[in-house]
Amino acid sequence: MPIVMLHGFLGDMFSWQYCIVPLARYGRIMALDLPGHGRNLASWSGHPAGWLEDALDALEVSRCHVVAHSFGAWIALQGALRAPDRFASLSLVACAGLDSRFNLPLLRQALAADDLDKALAYAQSLAGRSCDSVPRMARHHLEQMGSAERRSILTEMLEDMIVTAASGEARTVNWEALPMPLRFFWSRDDRIVPLPESSSFPPEPDLVLNEDGGHIPHILRPAWLTAGIGDFLASLQRQPA
Repeated sequence: MPIVMLHGFLGDMFSWQYCIVPLARYGRIMALDLPGHGRNLASWSGHPAGWLEDALDALEVSRCHVVAHSFGAWIALQGALRAPDRFASLSLVACAGLDSRFNLPLLRQALAADDLDKALAYAQSLAGRSCDSVPRMARHHLEQMGSAERRSILTEMLEDMIVTAASGEARTVNWEALPMPLRFFWSRDDRIVPLPESSSFPPEPDLVLNEDGGHIPHILRPAWLTAGIGDFLASLQRQPA
């Protein structure tokens, strides 16, 4: 069964570069670029969950495991609520939208970044600390923001996210409508989407924590993350069909 990977806001499919090979043993990997990200300069059309449904149709994927980060994790949740039979499991990393807290000022600053210092400040906030990955992430972000078309698409997307968050839709999840297994991954030092209160999760959540992966444990702590996802997927594959 394929494993569909969805990155977060301002990321791209290559955000998963350290996770793809370790997870490939559990299924065929399909890492997608969200609209406005990476090589996909299409604008959003309708609800983001509708985009996911259309993407799975185009890929002829009737059922899959999903590994998703941040905004991509919220899209995966919404997609699973719309069409639960298409999703065998959800591995959600720093899932956005479970409560009202997310670092909106930082995201606005990231969209406005037009020099290396601003991009470095954003990258360091993602990481939660100074580390070797920060300069590379900053350069990549600055390169992506060099496209006026991309910046316009992402600005519109962010405003839509703000409206959705204010409406309460993003943090109203009917967990009983999600029959598939869920596992959540979070870093305690996440400055972008802080670890939500227990009331934001389903009852007795399968929640795996680390201390210092920032908002991007798939980049800073890929061995920890892929071990947790791999264990989750392996346990599902051992279950009788």
